[in-house]
Amino acid sequence: MLAGITAVRAGEGAGSESDFGLTTGGLSRDVTRRYEMLSGATGMHSSVVARQVHGIRVVEVGSPPGGGSRVEGEADGLMTSEKGVLLAVTAADCVPVFVVDVAGRCIALLHAGWRGVAGGILEVGLSLLERRFGVGPADLAVYFGPSICGSCYEVGADVLRAFRRDASRPARLDLRAELLLRAVGAGVAPNRVLRSEWCTRCGPEHLHSHRARGSEAGRMAAFLGLVPGTPTRPRSTNRGRELR
Repeated sequence: MLAGITAVRAGEGAGSESDFGLTTGGLSRDVTRRYEMLSGATGMHSSVVARQVHGIRVVEVGSPPGGGSRVEGEADGLMTSEKGVLLAVTAADCVPVFVVDVAGRCIALLHAGWRGVAGGILEVGLSLLERRFGVGPADLAVYFGPSICGSCYEVGADVLRAFRRDASRPARLDLRAELLLRAVGAGVAPNRVLRSEWCTRCGPEHLHSHRARGSEAGRMAAFLGLVPGTPTRPRSTNRGRELR
């Protein structure tokens, strides 16, 4: 299993070499080249990224014919069981959600902004993994990557109503805390749910942040893949041993 998020040089924003956004990154050929370089640097033979729309659609993908980089249609989540395919989602405050089967049979990568979280993109992703691959929440580990923190993310009435919170005044919202509760509530073991403490707006690392820089912000690429040549662990009949 291979997972990570792209680095951002201080001062770099939209259109820079550290911008993997399909709409912010500049010429499409330059963005495609960045994804091809990323898949090559990680030892994968191809990469797939979707046109994100802040929805809850999750799609299964495989390797593009001939390898290289492919842009999927409108979706905010990708899943695969194919080795060598690097899944990617872009973010600049939203939460990249890494979902992996501990036996290495399948993975999913989700883009979770407030609309996606409130709409249930995590629950949709977990349900699809079980329906498509027979891998249930108890078989999974989940990681919430760098995103805007609860102290920096002040939201208004429309967002608060979506989360059934008091909407009489602006308040702060911690999307990763909300996602953690949802993951455990869906049946993922609490010790297999982890979160980054990095905030895209206040650090400690320099990252793209739409809240901090507006239209000048680029997008990081969070990535996840099943490494070619890595054996898949067989499903154990002893659930306790399987999940150790």
